[in-house]
Amino acid sequence: MDDEAGREAVDVALTLLAEQGFDATSMAQIATATGIPANEVERAIGTKDEIVLTIAEEMLGSVVKALSEVDPQTPLVEALMTAHSSLLADIINDTGPVSLDRMRRMGKAITSSTDLQKKVGAQRVEILTTVLADRFQTSASDTRVQQGLKLWSAVLAATYLDVLDKHGRFDPGVDEESPDYMRSRLNRAFRIVTGRSIPAT
Repeated sequence: MDDEAGREAVDVALTLLAEQGFDATSMAQIATATGIPANEVERAIGTKDEIVLTIAEEMLGSVVKALSEVDPQTPLVEALMTAHSSLLADIINDTGPVSLDRMRRMGKAITSSTDLQKKVGAQRVEILTTVLADRFQTSASDTRVQQGLKLWSAVLAATYLDVLDKHGRFDPGVDEESPDYMRSRLNRAFRIVTGRSIPAT
């Protein structure tokens, strides 16, 4: 399967995961939707976990790059906010590692599964722990790094919770939300969780 066909198959799979819910979607359904034989689909595009975690990793790679451009004197949580805001701006401007539509579908899939949320969170902590320890020239077990990551995870969790309806389901209206509203959700979650003002970018 060439790269373009692979990307299209991943998008089809991601749409299914978003619309039906991550846990409710089987690899057999993904095989049918993509037209890839059931015995080849995992080798061609990966498992359900791999599909989502690969996209999340691409986005985290951009966060790490943006973080390297933030003033080293910037406090950890503010630096993460600046880096994530930069990623969001790039995605909105169609210059990011994924499209806006792909990010939205990934968000829906993640929000639909508690188990997947844990896996994505663990991936984020694993990648960012080393990066932040290097940034502060300290060990990964340093309290500043560990507490900063916990606080940042709470900010992201609050951002995701903001897209749920009163029944705890993904609000379908989020698909039509403006990029400005997407930014405001992240900013609002940052202010509520940290009690701090939004860092200037």
